[in-house]
Amino acid sequence: MKSRIIVALSLFLIGCSTLLGQTQIHEKDYTITYFPAYLTLNFQDNIAANSVVFEDAFTHNTLPFERTSISTEVKLSQLHPSQIIKLQYTNSQQEIQSSYLANSSISSGSIEVYFNHTVATQFAQSQAAINLGDVLDEKLIAYINDCQHDLAIAIYNSYSPSSTSGIAGAINAAYDRGVKVRLIYDGSTSSVMIPLLNPLIPVLPSPSSSSYGIMHNKFVIFDAESSDPNQPFVWTGSTNWTVSQIDGPDRNSVIVIQDQALALAYKMEFDEMWGSSTMLPDAVNSKFGPYKADNTPHHFVVGNKVIDSYFSPSDGANAKLIDAINSANSDLEIATMLITRSDIKNALLAKYNGGLTNINLMVDSQNPSSNQISAIQAGLPTGHAVVFSLSGIMHHKFMVVDNFNPNSDPLVALGSHNWSTSAETKNDENTLIVHDANIANQYFQAFADLYQQAGGNMEYLGVQASSGNAQLCSIFPNPTSGNCVINWNQNQPVLATVRIFSALGNEVLKQQLTNESDSTLSCSNLESGVYFVSVETEQAKEVFKLIKK
Repeated sequence: MKSRIIVALSLFLIGCSTLLGQTQIHEKDYTITYFPAYLTLNFQDNIAANSVVFEDAFTHNTLPFERTSISTEVKLSQLHPSQIIKLQYTNSQQEIQSSYLANSSISSGSIEVYFNHTVATQFAQSQAAINLGDVLDEKLIAYINDCQHDLAIAIYNSYSPSSTSGIAGAINAAYDRGVKVRLIYDGSTSSVMIPLLNPLIPVLPSPSSSSYGIMHNKFVIFDAESSDPNQPFVWTGSTNWTVSQIDGPDRNSVIVIQDQALALAYKMEFDEMWGSSTMLPDAVNSKFGPYKADNTPHHFVVGNKVIDSYFSPSDGANAKLIDAINSANSDLEIATMLITRSDIKNALLAKYNGGLTNINLMVDSQNPSSNQISAIQAGLPTGHAVVFSLSGIMHHKFMVVDNFNPNSDPLVALGSHNWSTSAETKNDENTLIVHDANIANQYFQAFADLYQQAGGNMEYLGVQASSGNAQLCSIFPNPTSGNCVINWNQNQPVLATVRIFSALGNEVLKQQLTNESDSTLSCSNLESGVYFVSVETEQAKEVFKLIKK
């Protein structure tokens, strides 16, 4: 069931880079370089390098390290895979700093993405996005059924038909077969599933004081402490476990990542809310919302990809979203239920005014008084920012950066974090930033479908949309090393405007063709690569992917 898919793609990372095949992570005061058998930290100055202390984040045992021939560099070689390390040092301002890092896992690094709505697979660059429709809960149940050792759940709201079926039935069955099950839920939400759980399963509601928001996470940690590095998984995304959220009409997604280091980091966050690492919660030590600390690693090398992880409100996730916006070189696509923060609005408009014209976003029709959508629409050309007003809630919280630019840093930011001040300052949330062209493109396919439904102009995405099953024509040869010929499927006279767009969304060719005379598409002078061909008549439109050899 849990397929291990490792996609071999080169990394071109902002804040990360490669050096002789090794992954580097650039932090404020130091750079981490990951090697197969060890890692190094190169600090900005000797003060930090000479004051550094390392310890295991779980056992608190001091870790040995050695200094290299570079005066600001230290080397850790006696590490085990997936080890979480706490480091403490003094910076140049004589301030004591502490942070966490994760050693690489020997897990498969597979990543699977699932949507509960239609997706525009015609925009797939390597892998078609998966629409599970109304069986997303069955996928979750399958993962729970496979769980063997430990299961930690943090869920905002949930439903199950009974204690023996659905998600509750799977959780109870896992407990009955000896899995260590713990569950945190939002204390202010009526969660139908919770009373259906075996009363012996320990559960913890979040607090409901005025200084706290909501426990808005929707993550599951499978087998984080397993001796098999291919058993731990993290399930997260925007999907609550209610009927409308899983089955629809609400639009949602889930990402499932097989990596032990990431699973252990999520366990650290869970334990902080739980108040202990044992089966029983500790109300004295339990910390939620604004009372939590920034005490988990933020960067992981998963397979050959870098994944960034941030928890709210302790980790400043909103600033990381703005950093992702600022990193865009070719395009931005945003699907988020709401945007109420003016700093995000300002970053988007500054990026557009700075020359990035391919910015397209969509919010849901729910319109809190502080929503920034009107200001964003006023600052972008008409049609770039749309409101999704179909039935249900467009509940996503994701952003795709540079989908059309594989030589940049294609990434997707996702999770439970709404783009609001409550998410940033009061709620418990989680955010992942996945630096990978394939994963980013799967989210782009979901965006393109919903954006079209919301009335967005697909030309702003760099391509035209097909209208229905037009079946106007076919293009051959494809792939091609020269010109192409359009084979028309229409008997009546047809006048068509044919445009070719590059993978960056730039129009590189425009021709007027008819089925009665010239049907040759003049693409022999195009450089090798992937292109999109838009064919438009008065009655219909179609789009084709064209590969030029």
